[in-house]
Amino acid sequence: MSEQKSNSMIDITDEPNLWERFFMVHSLLVIGSREKNGDYNMAPKHMAMPLGMGPYIGFMGTPRKTTYQNIKREKVFTVSYPQSDQLVFSSITASSRDKEDEKPAILTVPKVDAQKIDGKFIKGSYLQFECTLHDIMGKFGEWEMIVGKIVAAYVHEDAIRKEGIEADDASLISNNPLLAYLHPGRFSIIKKSNTFPLPKDFKI
Repeated sequence: MSEQKSNSMIDITDEPNLWERFFMVHSLLVIGSREKNGDYNMAPKHMAMPLGMGPYIGFMGTPRKTTYQNIKREKVFTVSYPQSDQLVFSSITASSRDKEDEKPAILTVPKVDAQKIDGKFIKGSYLQFECTLHDIMGKFGEWEMIVGKIVAAYVHEDAIRKEGIEADDASLISNNPLLAYLHPGRFSIIKKSNTFPLPKDFKI
């Protein structure tokens, strides 16, 4: 085994802020949950991903955040994937709470009702999931994985991939760009893409 010694590699193993020392690409999504007083909260997340190939999605949460507390209590949540021109709405959902522990800025974000659960989506978001709480698992420092089972899923007609025909995926993405979060603290709009060069007969 070759040694990991190179003038081009810097050892950051013991960095207290390991994930702040480089950039990574994440999906930017917004989690919706119902507050104790009946209002609806929204919060942006980037540490999120599909879990397996079935109807499950997970994101990292912490008990000190209201989103975690709401979902643990209500057992449901929504997921909105904002369109590239909805960056400002995504930013607003990160607003701080006031002295009454409310986020009045959320009222300026246009919303639409979920259909199968009690929740709200960002209106116009290109991908929307209604989720029931499947599990809260793990201990990663103060963080835990909140896992939802998708009970309803909607995709905007302009963003859906067609099945059974020759699809032009490059044009689909170009015409409907994806909003990405580049941790820490930056974003990008993805318009250009290429087919991934998988080996022949590769299967998941």
